Amino acid sequence: MTGMRSPAGTQKPAHPYNRQARHFELERLPPRLLSHLPGGPLALADVGCGDGPLFAALERGGYISPARPVYAVDLEAERLLRVAEKFPYIATIVAPADNMAPIPDASLDFVTAMMVMEHVPHEGAFLDEARRVLRKGGRIYLTTVFKKPWAWYFRRRDGETVLDVSHLREYTDVRAFQSLLGVGRRFTRMLELALEPLWFPVVDPILFLAAGRGSGSGIGWLTTLRKLQVPVPGYYTLTVVLEA
Repeated sequence: MTGMRSPAGTQKPAHPYNRQARHFELERLPPRLLSHLPGGPLALADVGCGDGPLFAALERGGYISPARPVYAVDLEAERLLRVAEKFPYIATIVAPADNMAPIPDASLDFVTAMMVMEHVPHEGAFLDEARRVLRKGGRIYLTTVFKKPWAWYFRRRDGETVLDVSHLREYTDVRAFQSLLGVGRRFTRMLELALEPLWFPVVDPILFLAAGRGSGSGIGWLTTLRKLQVPVPGYYTLTVVLEA
């Protein structure tokens, strides 16, 4: 399938680190995702996929194949080129998460959106768009950043600790987040909601500073060190699975 282009969004440009640091292909799918995946092959979209770390594991598990439509959606065209090189049958769409116009209505069995909502200007529009592309009974697996009042990380914006300076928000209230999802109005039901400590690579401060200074030459070999991870104080991964 050929690459497609959709209107560019209003998200802020990513920090140079976010553009340069490659996402590793996952050796195995996250257990929570795996527990909610129907049998494949599935019509599926990975939204905000970057370099597409999920696709290899999805393919090995028989969840995606050339037999059904598969979409890689991201704002970074260069990263989508890497996906297309590895998986020629995956349609790449340069688009924001809240405007995936090339994907037909009610055409997908499954949508994944890992660490995307905190970057989207209009969360409701993103959720509406996810619901639009899902068939009845289809599912969305999404993760985002949840932050306790005492959270700490090395990045700061306006005097406040942030996990990523490109985040438009970091969620702090589970009940408010649940209300935002629109269960019973937008989605039929919530299959899971979970909070787990968020782990981040120890070497990230070095990569972040190097990229910010315009030095990308060392990024390739330094990213191999990103497998050494520690929990970030006060930060959690908020995982939700919803059914259309």
